[in-house]
Amino acid sequence: MRANARVQGSIKLNGKEIEEDSFTYLGSKMSGDAEVEIRARLAKASQAFASLRSTWKAKNISQIIKLRIFKSNVISTLLYGSESWKMTKTISNKLDIFHNRCLRRLLNIFWPNNITNEELHRRTETESITTQIQQRCWRWIGHVLRQQTADLSRVALRWTPDGRRKRGRPKET
Repeated sequence: MRANARVQGSIKLNGKEIEEDSFTYLGSKMSGDAEVEIRARLAKASQAFASLRSTWKAKNISQIIKLRIFKSNVISTLLYGSESWKMTKTISNKLDIFHNRCLRRLLNIFWPNNITNEELHRRTETESITTQIQQRCWRWIGHVLRQQTADLSRVALRWTPDGRRKRGRPKET
């Protein structure tokens, strides 16, 4: 995993060249690119949602129970490790689209029936995924700031990298 993606030279350890590849560690995709991790999370959450299709179609299960199952299985799968994601507008849009699509399927709202996303969240008593991620990030930052000054996570929070940024307008985060 590279800390600086602009440097493309090979990495050597004890004279042997190390093969570069992404790998999975504790369920997270480690590649140095946040979008790769988020695509993997979306795929896993989509798979979790699809595996519960019979539950979503069941008539004898109440909507409240379906929403609880959705939050505990699909949302927890989607947001695993989200505290450290570098959020851009495109990433947050992808996550919100997935969340809203799943909620519409839970409520059996199909494309001819137009309701706003605000109405959808009001009916399900949920917040947008972007808001949930922001809350998780703030909770994590509060946890890190309560650590001792010499703790590695607190030092990493205040660390500034050497070098300069790329030329041009920075991505919106």
